[in-house]
Amino acid sequence: MRQPRTADEACARRDLSANIGSFLAVWGAPVLVGAAASLFSPSVAWAAGAWSLALAWMGAACLVNARRCGRLHCFFSGPVLLAGALLAGLVALDPLDADAMSLGAIVTGALVLFSLTYAIELAWGRYLRRDA
Repeated sequence: MRQPRTADEACARRDLSANIGSFLAVWGAPVLVGAAASLFSPSVAWAAGAWSLALAWMGAACLVNARRCGRLHCFFSGPVLLAGALLAGLVALDPLDADAMSLGAIVTGALVLFSLTYAIELAWGRYLRRDA
């Protein structure tokens, strides 16, 4: 097995989002489940529950990935997705008296902010530098 030449190569080997297969399984599949729930669920509460679980899964995976490889955007996107999961969970439990439009705004906001966290890497690099 070839040894990585740079710290970034070593990080990339542990990065779940660097491999298209793991990216689709860990972050793509929950989006598909949430979208399917929005289309086919019997109520907003059911869709919100599905989105809450999907966003929580994605947020937790980001935090695991941040810890695993130091992927910079994961340090920001993990909490963003978990906040979206919390808000979607509140819609599911109905203390917010929210409707499908509110749920859509929450999910869209979380996913847009998640996507925007990649811009951080343009300025500061893909991986957090860890001095040994």
